[in-house]
Amino acid sequence: MADPSRLVTINSLSAVNREAFVSKLRQNYGTEMLLSKLAEYGIPNKLALQIQDTYKEETLEIVQKYPYQLVEDIQGIGFKIADQLAQQLGIESDAPERFRAGLVHTLFSQSIETGDTYIEARDLLSHTIDLLENARQIELDPALVADELAHLIEEDKIQNVDTKIFENSLYFAEEGIRSNLIRILEKGKQETFDAPKLESIIEQVEQDLGICYDYIQKKAICDAINHKVFILTGGPGTGKTTVINGIIATYAALHKLDLSKKQELPILLAAPTGRAARRMNELTGLPSATIHRHLGITGDDDTSHLDEYLDADFIIVDEFSMVDTWLANQLLSNISSNSKILIVGDADQLPSVSPGQVLADLLKIPLLPQTKLTKIYRQGEDSTIVTLASQIQQGLLPADFTEKKADRSYFEASGEYIPDMIKKIVAAAIRSGIPAQDVQVLAPMYRGPAGIDQINQLMQDLINPSEKDQLVFEAPDCQYRQGDKVIHLVNDAESNVFNGDLGYITDLLPGKYTDSKQDELTINFDGNEIVYQRSEWYKIRLAYAMSIHKSQGSEFPVVILPITKSSHRMLQRNLIYTAITRAKSKLILLGEKVAFDYAVKNTGTARKTYLRERFEDLQSPPELAHSPVDRVEKAVGNYVLTEENFLKIDSLIGLTEEDIHSIFST
Repeated sequence: MADPSRLVTINSLSAVNREAFVSKLRQNYGTEMLLSKLAEYGIPNKLALQIQDTYKEETLEIVQKYPYQLVEDIQGIGFKIADQLAQQLGIESDAPERFRAGLVHTLFSQSIETGDTYIEARDLLSHTIDLLENARQIELDPALVADELAHLIEEDKIQNVDTKIFENSLYFAEEGIRSNLIRILEKGKQETFDAPKLESIIEQVEQDLGICYDYIQKKAICDAINHKVFILTGGPGTGKTTVINGIIATYAALHKLDLSKKQELPILLAAPTGRAARRMNELTGLPSATIHRHLGITGDDDTSHLDEYLDADFIIVDEFSMVDTWLANQLLSNISSNSKILIVGDADQLPSVSPGQVLADLLKIPLLPQTKLTKIYRQGEDSTIVTLASQIQQGLLPADFTEKKADRSYFEASGEYIPDMIKKIVAAAIRSGIPAQDVQVLAPMYRGPAGIDQINQLMQDLINPSEKDQLVFEAPDCQYRQGDKVIHLVNDAESNVFNGDLGYITDLLPGKYTDSKQDELTINFDGNEIVYQRSEWYKIRLAYAMSIHKSQGSEFPVVILPITKSSHRMLQRNLIYTAITRAKSKLILLGEKVAFDYAVKNTGTARKTYLRERFEDLQSPPELAHSPVDRVEKAVGNYVLTEENFLKIDSLIGLTEEDIHSIFST
């Protein structure tokens, strides 16, 4: 390194190769020195390499001058690690930059944890002071932290409305949703068609589709055609898909479009997840893709590269309850003022995983025309799942909840018995001829005896047992085998695979045979095969059991739903409702009835958002949004959970092999 000219003595090394060799040596030497320096600060090699990859030649300068920046930029580095680094670098516990970093970190992490788009100033200060004091075991003057909060607001590093404090991206995303919806509503062309013409076309559509729309459904079709923005909501079986198909057919007839020429249509169909998009395609017969795919969003969620609006005159977005504040803003920002948008969803399902409750908020804005479908149509003579979902949505656990029905069963069991019961039920399903891939366990939590991790392991051993001499790969939390069912955890538009997509492992290749020198998994996502190096396995996990949140936008022939008191912090009405509405043919409920009762009566705490308030300065349209009709009468519930009996009711075990077998008997 000190004298590169000595390499001249190596005859087989050309001048060009010599220069490249020296450059590589210097690069490796620099990396080793950097890793050594970061190790002195207590940063492990894996994170150190990630830091170097992010900051390149500026690594040491940023680490030493702005240690708290690592919290925002480097996955795996939380405030505690950054604060320890800052302490080693001599940054005092009462330094203004420490307070500011704590405030910004707390603001963002609270939004991610709660789903709120803002936090009250007093709560932000309280959480931040706890973080700062616990990190160094000190006591701070709250007034000093409050001063830095004021400075952050003055410098536009964060935003506020009175005492409500917003992380910048969430504040401007909410504002963007408002401004873009108003732009679409007020600008550009808007066609309207008179009632006789629409009625005539709808009559023809009814004949073509072989259906008969009721008054509310016809009005929804007319309103969707005559408004730039329209919201259609309803639970399972209420005919949302039938109405969507009617809207598409009516729109096509009005504009003389040939729906058989699918690739040439000015109609764009989108959904938040790959599975929801595929279901949309199956139900409408038209091409559909994820919102991320349409926008070209990759891992960085950046749409600034889009030079033009989405190329469509009519945009239909399904499963909108799953769309968070950031994604809703990105979508609406890329819709032309000349386009129409139909928003479809079920507001009673779980809100988005990320901050916001966009669909629920939009439904409270009188400016936006909307229809809620409530009358149940899609239900066979022996079907009770849709009725059960409707009753739960109203806060009722029916008197026959524990009775065996043609399409659902209930078994009482405490948490420790759940795994063995699931094993017996799945085995019975397979013996009855139900394909293993049709059975899906949905659970509220990952840990514990009835948690997702434990159930995944037992179902893997039951459905896809390891054979002698079979190649398997060990991962931190599980083992991967050929044939395993997995779920994708992140969005990857480049590979056309998205958060919530399900796939199967088709091949395992040891690192000694791969170009990457890492073990590799090949996974088939509905015909799309993707290779994952070991360093990318964080993007997947086993999916014999999955969280109820991850199941949104999907349907499964057989759903097994274990709910016990141990999950009581997670149990809310919309969680149970979402899980039950994933079942197409069979629903098996396991656990403690008292836990189901608690969940159904617990509406939870509404997320704190400011989207609805941003529309308050605008007048409502002359005709108020269409109010739902045909409401199902509410009955008085017979099951009341109290603080006194919550922990006193023991689960009962009375399950026989005959009971299990009868679930799948015809």
